[in-house]
Amino acid sequence: MLKSRNFKNLCLNYRKFSAKWTCITCSRAKSSAEPKTKTYSHTILFPKTNFPARSNNAIKEDIQKKAQFSQLYSWQREHLTGSEFVLHDGPPYANGDLHMGHAVNKIIKDINNRSQLVQGNKVHYIPGWDCHGSPIELKALKTKKDKNEPTDPVQLRKIARTYALETVQKQKEAFISWGVMADWDKQCYLTLNKKYVQAQLRQFYKMYKSGLIYRAMKPVYWSPSTRTALAEAELEYDPVYKSKEVYVKMDMVQIPEPAQHLSKTISAVIWTTTPWTLVANKAIAYSNQMKYAVVTLSIRAEELFLIAKDQILELEKVLNAEIAVLVEFEGHHLQGCTYTNNLSTDVLPFLEADHVTAGKGTGLVHTAPAHGPEDFLVALKNNMIVECNVDELGRYINLGPKLDSLQVLKEGQDAVIKMLEHSIIQTGTYIHSYPLDWRTKKPVILRASHQWFIDTSALKEKALAVLDKVSILPPSTAAQSRQGFRALLEKRPYWCISRQRSWGVPIPVLYRGTEVILNEDILERLCSLVDKHETDVWWTCDVKDLIPNDVADKYNLNIEEITKGKDIMDIWLDSGLSWQTLDGKKAALYSEGVDQLTGWFQASLLTSLALKDDAPYESIFVHGFVVDEKKRKMSKSIGNVVDPKAIIHGDKKQPGYGVDTLRWWVASHATQHSQIVISQKLLEDCQNEVIRLRNIIKYLLGVINDLEKPVFTQKPNLNYFDQYMVQEIHQFENQIVDCFNNFRYNQVAQSVLYFISNKVSGLYCHCIKDRLYCSEKNSNERLSAQLVIHTALISICKALGPILPHLVEEAWLYHPLHENPFYFTKDIPVLKTNNFETSIMDAILDIKKDVCRLAKNENLKKLQLNLRVDSNLYEKLKGLNVHDGLNDSVLCEILELSSVNLEVNNGGEREIILTQSKNRQCLRCRKYNSTDDSDRCLRCAKVLSLLM
Repeated sequence: MLKSRNFKNLCLNYRKFSAKWTCITCSRAKSSAEPKTKTYSHTILFPKTNFPARSNNAIKEDIQKKAQFSQLYSWQREHLTGSEFVLHDGPPYANGDLHMGHAVNKIIKDINNRSQLVQGNKVHYIPGWDCHGSPIELKALKTKKDKNEPTDPVQLRKIARTYALETVQKQKEAFISWGVMADWDKQCYLTLNKKYVQAQLRQFYKMYKSGLIYRAMKPVYWSPSTRTALAEAELEYDPVYKSKEVYVKMDMVQIPEPAQHLSKTISAVIWTTTPWTLVANKAIAYSNQMKYAVVTLSIRAEELFLIAKDQILELEKVLNAEIAVLVEFEGHHLQGCTYTNNLSTDVLPFLEADHVTAGKGTGLVHTAPAHGPEDFLVALKNNMIVECNVDELGRYINLGPKLDSLQVLKEGQDAVIKMLEHSIIQTGTYIHSYPLDWRTKKPVILRASHQWFIDTSALKEKALAVLDKVSILPPSTAAQSRQGFRALLEKRPYWCISRQRSWGVPIPVLYRGTEVILNEDILERLCSLVDKHETDVWWTCDVKDLIPNDVADKYNLNIEEITKGKDIMDIWLDSGLSWQTLDGKKAALYSEGVDQLTGWFQASLLTSLALKDDAPYESIFVHGFVVDEKKRKMSKSIGNVVDPKAIIHGDKKQPGYGVDTLRWWVASHATQHSQIVISQKLLEDCQNEVIRLRNIIKYLLGVINDLEKPVFTQKPNLNYFDQYMVQEIHQFENQIVDCFNNFRYNQVAQSVLYFISNKVSGLYCHCIKDRLYCSEKNSNERLSAQLVIHTALISICKALGPILPHLVEEAWLYHPLHENPFYFTKDIPVLKTNNFETSIMDAILDIKKDVCRLAKNENLKKLQLNLRVDSNLYEKLKGLNVHDGLNDSVLCEILELSSVNLEVNNGGEREIILTQSKNRQCLRCRKYNSTDDSDRCLRCAKVLSLLM
């Protein structure tokens, strides 16, 4: 039981001084033990270090030089003997300034790589850049003085290459300043390099030869603003895009048998949000699984209409009309029915299709094979001719003077609606998600054209099976990421890999009319020309350069009849083939943002399956995207874009926080949520945490600063408290390694802060200060504490090194063992753990909580404890309550009391009684251990005698 008493009442003798009760013993101790003329501060061994309390960007740059950041990658490849960890770098786009997404991505990768090094494993990491594509080409076009002058592909490529290479250099310098470990001078891959291009050309041919690549006319996403086909990964979606919707009637010619008794003309009603495609209408699709009805509308009482029965209730609301059913029938009765529309004189068919479902619309679907993937498949199934009357600029062609040259998304659409005004039942505005060109932010259309495709249907089942074996991280979002990845693979109809641009890798095909000519001889001839004349050779050479006479004779080719193709490859094919830079190795990890489930993750998987019959990665780490404190996406129009450079160096809006804060923010916030919030408040919190870390490291360095190098290998006698702390340190280290290996970097950050606050600073360092400051310099008591502190320091550095390499390397410069940089030092002598029972410490800390609660704000050093416990705990504690006459017992040190009187309580309950110590205060160590009217305790008296 606990006996709580007022400390005045705990004293035995009282005397009244100035109308106040004062303890005689305490009064005597105060008067005799505090002579103001004596001081021993110069004999105290306070921590000392030149490690600065603050850092700045200039210091960080100096640290990178001194710690040889630029040499670390090659050093670890040569010296580390652990297993190899292959992290394949997804290439950032060489277009413009870096943003916070780049910082999150590169720093997450670097944290992983450095954590592998700490564990003794070597890392394979080759940074890369995606250097082709329309955004870079468009910037090159803007540099033309005469905008109307025809574009020379070779000149454009020269400008684009220069821009891309300049961007690569700027981005590389930023990555280096962030401390990202790589061989930046010698080992980087660029998709514009000729060796990369040659390998890509050969891979293209392998897929073409195997039948996985083919040319066909299909509807694909087309950007009128950039005049090229786009892949799904090159789209952004506007969730509140406004389209014009129309309900249009089309008169039936051949009507279904159940309605043939009706005397009036029946009009099929269709609904569309793309009225501009009505000029390409070739059929109306229906479902055999639905019922249809001939109805009347109260707003057009004299006419008869065909709609799906299940859509009647919705249409009554949408059209604001009453609908009456005259006859209903199963969908299969529409087989063989025909109709006409007012834009054509052709009689057109009703066709059954699986994509027709209930929901929005009428249950009858307008079908334009040139402008929709499902429409195209219906046409293919029914042997229909597909033609496109929209050009590369998104204008009508070959439709006559009323429509030709009109933009389909603007005045062209309005013209079509006007031409159909007598057939339109209702118009309106439909707000929905709509695809935009990812660079110009302008709407795209679906447009049929001759393009090159990868047959993803031939790879889909295999891709889904392989994906089941791929580990997806982090665990917090893994299920969602896997489900999203699978859904994207399942619904992908085909992959359009051709682009109508100049800046990229050419699709290496020749044409004789519409006939495709491509063989290994021509392909290898092109690769040899690339090797000799660089990658512009496709645009600078003649056909005869590509087809030597022997090749022409071998394949019976008339060179005069042959032309070169003008398409380039999709940049997602460029980057998707980057696994070829791994020299046959399979990556342990791909680590990119969630948007790459649509892009690079998928492109890499499909190409690797096509060419190697295996996934290129064992696991993928999917991180989120950066948003502001209101969880809004970064946008220049909103004005919430955060520049990593501004975080480090500051700008007009905010102070500079430094690279440590940037990296700490990434570790603390970027791996556990799909939305990564950044705000000034979070950055300030991170900066304060980094300062806390820096301060504890400074203190620990100060504690060990006076140790000579040979001392670090000694094995002092550790008391129970020391052994307990060493075990806690090693458990902490194991926990950190587990968190790193499972990509829980936020838990690493939390664990480090907790360990420092609750174990190192709040417990051990606080309790052993007397040993460190006041014991004899070379005594076992002090040395054991210093080496425990050193063991804690090294574990903290190992935990922080992957996240804050600048801070750790700077601290290591002030370590007594410093010879090489921290990461170049494989083996640092630390104390080993001897696994033992820690439950005693749990009991001691419980006792200390009760002691502190009873003592309230009183200085524990003034108090002595009478502790009565059960016999079992007594046996465990009595060995820790032994002192040698000079030093405190371990129990006193942990409890921070003057003395502890330990007894067995036969009743079994714990009993705590605190009283004032009868000893005087030692003026040197400030503990109440002095006796015989001396101002020094026996320990301090001995230390002082040795100093004389």
